Amino acid sequence: MSPVFFFQPSAAAFRRGRRGCKQPSQEASMKNQANPWLTSNLWVLGLGMLPAILLIGILLYFTAWAFAFSFTDLALVGRKSVEWSWVGLENFERLFTRRGFLESLWTTVIFVFFSAIVGQSVLGFLLAAALRGSRSMLRSVVEVCIMLGWLLPDIVAAFLWSATTAQTGLINQLIITPLGLPPVNFINDYALPVVTIANIWKGTAWSYLLFSAALDSVSREVVEAAKVDGATPLQRIWLVQLPIIRPHIATNMLFITIWTFTYFPLIFAMTGGGPGRQTETLAVFLYNQSFARGNLGFGSAISVAMLAIVGFLSLFYLRLLREPK
Repeated sequence: MSPVFFFQPSAAAFRRGRRGCKQPSQEASMKNQANPWLTSNLWVLGLGMLPAILLIGILLYFTAWAFAFSFTDLALVGRKSVEWSWVGLENFERLFTRRGFLESLWTTVIFVFFSAIVGQSVLGFLLAAALRGSRSMLRSVVEVCIMLGWLLPDIVAAFLWSATTAQTGLINQLIITPLGLPPVNFINDYALPVVTIANIWKGTAWSYLLFSAALDSVSREVVEAAKVDGATPLQRIWLVQLPIIRPHIATNMLFITIWTFTYFPLIFAMTGGGPGRQTETLAVFLYNQSFARGNLGFGSAISVAMLAIVGFLSLFYLRLLREPK
């Protein structure tokens, strides 16, 4: 039979152990106590979210305001600015039965396609791919030129382009006239192409910066492996780099499409929507109807239609952002 040993702690050891150990009741009470740091910082977090909540509230308020008054004949001045009445879907019927809205929509589609999709996106990617990894003076000069257009205020950029493309502008004085050709009033004869080129120059910086960061995130080992396999530079871009940065492409297209679709200052400052209605995009058409002619009800219907189109485009691009199964 094996011996059995009994451990009998001394009184001093018992007192030391009692002092060194926390009692269960004390642990439970400490857990139940509220964390003072968390409690105090909840107010900080709430105050930090307050501006965002206010901004969302303001946006929702004006959206609801525009939607409600799109069913009225509200005017900017005159009797109907006070005694307006409900007209139902009459304003929305005018959108599709009168030529103004459809013409402006078509002008906007052309402007967005050539300015944002073809111009800013493609040019930004080509510049980012050509200057990738370069530390030369050429890259610095190109980046300064790109960023200059982005940083200039819209009114200043509009003045520069109007002065450059006018009949007495720099293009005629430096190029057209020395060749013995009659001066051309580009801003009047080719208004939409001039505005499109000006917007490409103004907004390419965003696409360039985004694509530069995206291409820098592509592993060089992957590109070198494709090069070893015999892929040409064009194949490396089309088959290797573009699929990897596909989410960045969709993100860029989402932002520049929405920005260009609703863009107003540069176009209005350069041409005011003219000559005629050659450059009257939906944003300019909305301004002319709401403030130049004072038809706030019809202008609200235009804004609701623009919101619906932008929402559809956003859903389309957000769907592209999802990774393919």
